[in-house]
Amino acid sequence: MIKVVIFDVDGVLLDSWEANIKFYQLLLEESGYNVPSRKEIEGVFHLPMMDAIRQLTQETSDVRVREVWEMGRGRKVRYPTELLKIPEHSRDVVDTLDKTYRLAIVTSRVRLGVEDYFTISGLKQYFTVVVSYEDYTHPKPHPEPLLLALKKLKVKAGEAVYIGDSETDIQAAKAANTKIIVYSARPLQGADLNVESFLEIPEAIAELNRS
Repeated sequence: MIKVVIFDVDGVLLDSWEANIKFYQLLLEESGYNVPSRKEIEGVFHLPMMDAIRQLTQETSDVRVREVWEMGRGRKVRYPTELLKIPEHSRDVVDTLDKTYRLAIVTSRVRLGVEDYFTISGLKQYFTVVVSYEDYTHPKPHPEPLLLALKKLKVKAGEAVYIGDSETDIQAAKAANTKIIVYSARPLQGADLNVESFLEIPEAIAELNRS
């Protein structure tokens, strides 16, 4: 029986596509690297910022990668929050789910990035546990972020479902033994269920409980 619904942020609770493109372009330009194209950024969209920087810059120095990451994490380069969007119906669905389940977040975003979501959505009070990039050693697809959330929530893996949008999310959920619902216009193999709209999520969770 599902007791906890855990959400990813980028691509699920937050449409951050345009904001992240602009941010990486500003960050790398300010750091002295070539400005990456939209296509190049698309290839790293689901990676944690540290890994995205390493791949976009092709930098071999871990020290230098961390320096650039610290610039981004500390917002020494402005993050264009005005480009962030909240998916349609997501506020109402979060409110609905909160009446039946405990809600949490597991994300590759840094803490400031999660606060961006809370600021524009006004939904911080609904999420009892938040696990962000600074909280773990091994990012998704490793199960550590989800396992940490389960520990904080004091629930078993079989009592949780993760709402993600990528292959990485599926792999992490499978490794942690939680259920996984993919929210995406493009169905992904390996998910327990795929949905295209937030309005489908409550019934999808109910279906998992019936199975």
